[in-house]
Amino acid sequence: MSNDLRNARFVRFFLIPAFSTLGLALIGSGCGTTEEGMDKWEETPAVSPATSGESQVDSMRNENRRIKEQLDAMAAENRSITARNAELETRLSQATSAPTTPMTTPSAPVGNISSAYNAALDQYRKRNFEEAAREFEAILDAGADNKLADNCHYWIGESFYGMKKYDEALKHFETVLGYQGSGKRPFAQLMIGNSYAALGDKAAARDAYQKVISTYPTSELVEKARAKMDRMK
Repeated sequence: MSNDLRNARFVRFFLIPAFSTLGLALIGSGCGTTEEGMDKWEETPAVSPATSGESQVDSMRNENRRIKEQLDAMAAENRSITARNAELETRLSQATSAPTTPMTTPSAPVGNISSAYNAALDQYRKRNFEEAAREFEAILDAGADNKLADNCHYWIGESFYGMKKYDEALKHFETVLGYQGSGKRPFAQLMIGNSYAALGDKAAARDAYQKVISTYPTSELVEKARAKMDRMK
């Protein structure tokens, strides 16, 4: 028997039945069948391109609407601020253009002030200290000039000292020291020492007396200040 004949028989009896059996086995197991593959493909949800595009358009429309609302709110706020600024500018313009009346301090005639001063000083000499202080205060309120104001403060201080209101007296004596060139300054400095001494503050009193000696060495009050300091030892 020839080789070709033997090969043909081998294919017919062995290989063809084997391939047939393998095919039946694959079909029986159900692996890779066309129907099952189609079922699995249909189960996977597919995103439609049209649906995705519509969603993006809606999102953009919502965002544009939100931005427009914000812009409208900002525009309304700007209009409100502009209106308030205009109102403030109008008020400011009216205030600056309104005529102003200069404030003046009423002053009493010189003759009347001089008479009032002498009357107040007379009250002090009569030891009517409260009335004297009140009248000197009235002179200051009437607009006494600097030439008379220092004297008024000094005698008000003397009046409070006479009433034993030493703290009030100190305020007016110290005010007198602020008037440069006043002839009452040495007297006020001495009375500051007396007021501190009356309050029991010996250190402050001694310092005030020492200032009389050092600041006004030619004053007639220097000896009085030294005498008071000696009595405090």
